[in-house]
Amino acid sequence: METMTVIYYLIAGGVGAFVADIMKDNHLELPKIINGQLFLGCVGGMIIGAVAGLIVDGSIITAFMGGFAGKEIIKNLINSTEKK
Repeated sequence: METMTVIYYLIAGGVGAFVADIMKDNHLELPKIINGQLFLGCVGGMIIGAVAGLIVDGSIITAFMGGFAGKEIIKNLINSTEKK
């Protein structure tokens, strides 16, 4: 896989995470450490979106939606595997 392809997916995931943060509470959630725990904020959404786009169907739109949904994708995957 080309490096530029991965970068496109990261950008699409980042845009999705950015749009979700702005729509939710009109500010961007940046990475931070609270009580020794790392919270990735929109950077986490960017990574989740890129991975979702690469794994699911190789679509930039899927990467955008993965970034937009963020942690909800991981919660849904965990819930679906626990039920099996």
